Amino acid sequence: MEIFKYFFRIEDTENRYTVFVRILAGGVFLWEGMIKFLYANQGVGRFTKLGFSQPDMVASFIGGLEILGGLMLILGILTRPLSIVFIGQMLVAMYMTKVPLYFGTSPLPAPQVPPVIGIWAVLHEIRSEYSQLLSCLFLFFAGPGKFSLDAVWKDR
Repeated sequence: MEIFKYFFRIEDTENRYTVFVRILAGGVFLWEGMIKFLYANQGVGRFTKLGFSQPDMVASFIGGLEILGGLMLILGILTRPLSIVFIGQMLVAMYMTKVPLYFGTSPLPAPQVPPVIGIWAVLHEIRSEYSQLLSCLFLFFAGPGKFSLDAVWKDR
């Protein structure tokens, strides 16, 4: 039960600038989730190439999670639990898509311009996951900040 309380605790509701990190992380998750539904090559097609057995279900689940979770992060709702979920998602995304890129074995299209394999290709292509991962780590440890619905609910 202590673990449950830890993940759902709301501590920092005074820092008004946390809102910018919530908008950054939440916004990227929101639009990336929408793209999974708008463009088959970024949704079902991508998960098919990555070898998922139910790519349509995975794309819908991940896309829906990113849309709903992104909006919730922007608004500051369940910031800490969502951060943990998205940290896990970004670690899996990096493992599934960037490790094969390093070895030149990725089933996904190579980057359009050099570098196309190796560490520099990975560092270039990982920028979104890296930003989202670190933003969610910050939100997990810092809390939702002053301008969040979590802060409003804490005060009630």
